Amino acid sequence: ELRLSNGTGPCSGRVEVKHEEQWGTVCDGDWTIEDAEVVCKQLQCGSAVQALNRAPFGEGSGPTWLYRVDCRGDESVLWNCSHTGWGAFTCPHYFDTGVICSGFSGLRLTGGDTACSGHLKVKQEETWATVCFSHIDFKTASIVCNELDCGQAVDILRGTHFGDRHELIWQEEFHCVGNETHLAHCPRILHHSKTCSHDATVVCSGETL
Repeated sequence: ELRLSNGTGPCSGRVEVKHEEQWGTVCDGDWTIEDAEVVCKQLQCGSAVQALNRAPFGEGSGPTWLYRVDCRGDESVLWNCSHTGWGAFTCPHYFDTGVICSGFSGLRLTGGDTACSGHLKVKQEETWATVCFSHIDFKTASIVCNELDCGQAVDILRGTHFGDRHELIWQEEFHCVGNETHLAHCPRILHHSKTCSHDATVVCSGETL
């Protein structure tokens, strides 16, 4: 089994592996984005955004199960990558690895007048999740428009009132700085509330300037 701990949700955190009924960590010898990619795919968390070392999500506990993991990026599970053997090397926990995954594999604007305007949705595994109006700002909208090749952000509107709609709601608030190339690279804060008063409608200028 594999999990990410201490992050902003199930798709970021310290990499932990369960072996012989005990959870342990992965040591950061040559920890790369290809290694992180396998973790994200295995957890159905989209693609890897960052591979981190030196315990960015705090020090774990238990054995350091894996060391010098070397993935090509297309393995189905982390332990299929080459490594030195289970528990072969005891590493201090300040070398624990961390991963930030995109958490979603796609984004789109739906229900608008053009392909470059509409309700912002992100694809989480096989379903599309709605992004709340309160969870994005204009900088974030700018990144979305740019990523969709839709030019500049023109406006963010309060979309339809949520009420009793049974749609999946994206649980993270985006805080883009403004220079990111993809929404997945923006810093995020997790919100546990399942409520959303309005969804976010993004209007882009429509063509790349």
